[in-house]
Amino acid sequence: MKHFTPSQELAEGLGVLTVCRLIEEADSAFFQPGRAIHIARAPGRLDIMGGLAGGQSPLSLSMPTAEAACAAIQLRDDDLIRLWSPCRDGSRTQMLTVRMGDLGLPATPIDYSEARAFLVADPRDRWAGYLLGSLLALAREHALTPENGVELLIYSDVPNACGVASSSAVTIAALRAFALQFGLELSAAEFGRLAQVVEREVLQADGRVADSMASLLAESGELLVLRGAAGDLVARVPVPGDLEFVGLETGTQSNGEAKAHLSEDEVQRTQRFQELLAADATPENRRELGDLMFASHEYYSQLGCSNDACDLVVNVLKQRREKGGSVFGARLTGRGGGGTVVLMGEPTKVWHEALRAKKALKESTGHSGHVFRWSSPGAMSFGSLELQPKNE
Repeated sequence: MKHFTPSQELAEGLGVLTVCRLIEEADSAFFQPGRAIHIARAPGRLDIMGGLAGGQSPLSLSMPTAEAACAAIQLRDDDLIRLWSPCRDGSRTQMLTVRMGDLGLPATPIDYSEARAFLVADPRDRWAGYLLGSLLALAREHALTPENGVELLIYSDVPNACGVASSSAVTIAALRAFALQFGLELSAAEFGRLAQVVEREVLQADGRVADSMASLLAESGELLVLRGAAGDLVARVPVPGDLEFVGLETGTQSNGEAKAHLSEDEVQRTQRFQELLAADATPENRRELGDLMFASHEYYSQLGCSNDACDLVVNVLKQRREKGGSVFGARLTGRGGGGTVVLMGEPTKVWHEALRAKKALKESTGHSGHVFRWSSPGAMSFGSLELQPKNE
């Protein structure tokens, strides 16, 4: 980098390189070359099984995506908070500036209802609610009294509103960045709780604790088994070497409002799926894993929690399996409504099956879906990256 020396080697495919490029390209127009920058990162997630009934889901098996939100923060000398979130299509604002006093900081932070009226009144500025709401939550819940403002860049390559927890990733990244800048050391459980405060109290969004905990606690190449409304960590399950999970975004939005009563059959499917992952990798067990995913998707459809695009993708993959394709199973991920289908199959080969399904989706709907292929570390495992100014 021209102006900074990173505290660790920059990792490919984690969004960090893009953030560093943005920092360099902005030069002194946003960040100042002579002052340190902290970078936090939080991935999205794929619900491999479970997750339908939101906080009521007794069990979910989640895997972090390579796609993530990254937040870069730098202290200012005045009381301005400047936010920057690059947006190429003009669908929303890209930059926003407020003063600490607008949030009642440092002494008397405004309450959440006032914050809601201030931060999310304009849909084009809604993204800023996750960032400023994070600072406000830290002030209200942990007596944080920052007197200096910050520059905060948020960059996320997690596609929005498609059932992969994009808002949770942004919120966790912002919370971690503010905590890093102002010296707050918090547990993963507390970061997860604060993310819910931001989403529910400020944004009035029905965020799941399990989404936040998956983003926080996950390790690359493993499934997190999370339980219930609190998102308690039950187990870590390494993805078996003969399996790969891939996601295909369908161009439809997850409404996040699936309130369906969870049947005992669906609960048992999730439990059985976890058991089979630890069992011998026999053809019979792998086919049963796939059957469980297809049955789970059928349950979504019967409840009206799927849509035509997701059903199309799953049906294409079911036909591929019947013809001997390298896919074992597929289902809608997340809480329902639409969004993303997750596939399971043989490593590398299942990615080609996802490309086949992507082609069928494009021919049917005109949408060329994003493919989620790789996993990555969660926010706590990633830690943070510090950019120290170089001596000119």
